[in-house]
Amino acid sequence: GVEGDYTGANVIGEITGREKPDEVVVMGGHLDSWDLGTGAIDDGAGVAIGMAAGALIGKLPTPPKRTIRVVAFANEEAGLWGGKAYAATHKGAVAKHQLGSESDFGADKIWRLNATVKPESLPAIDSMMQVLAPLGVERGSGRGNGGPDLGPIHAEGMAALSLTNDGTRYFDYHHTANDTLDKVDPKQLAQNVAVYIAWSYMAAEADGDFGSAPGAFKQDGDDDH
Repeated sequence: GVEGDYTGANVIGEITGREKPDEVVVMGGHLDSWDLGTGAIDDGAGVAIGMAAGALIGKLPTPPKRTIRVVAFANEEAGLWGGKAYAATHKGAVAKHQLGSESDFGADKIWRLNATVKPESLPAIDSMMQVLAPLGVERGSGRGNGGPDLGPIHAEGMAALSLTNDGTRYFDYHHTANDTLDKVDPKQLAQNVAVYIAWSYMAAEADGDFGSAPGAFKQDGDDDH
């Protein structure tokens, strides 16, 4: 069983936008892992993908128009506490959160993108797909929810992507003692980083917005909290 409480923290880094620094594109992963393994695919890889994408964008001679924020979320495994705290903190600024997606399904190849954005910004998603398709990514027909830790702020109205990894091997290792670094394929990890660089940079540079606003993407049956 779980005994006692501990105060953790989200770790946040960002590249300040050159024109719209108060508008953010957000990505990341979660810091904690199940206690049996080392958490390499769940979710060390997700944190590394966000950090690598941010680091490489940060080396560009000119930063993007909007701020790109990378978040390493605390305590996802035991109840999404970091994601819920992030949503609570930024609830009043949900309209400034342009687009978000978290990596929390290993580091094998991303093969599908689903987007929940306003209809008017679908051409911007189509533009992303022109870059992502050569990397092996297909356009899905479902909704994007931003992943576990960005789900709470998506529920408040942030536009979101879901980038689906190949999960063929994932549950062989997930939450077991076998979740170790040797399970991360460097070539597939690199494809993930390239995908995260592409969508986040294009979102940060996009002319229009993606429709984030309080309550923007509620569906019938969505939780109201």
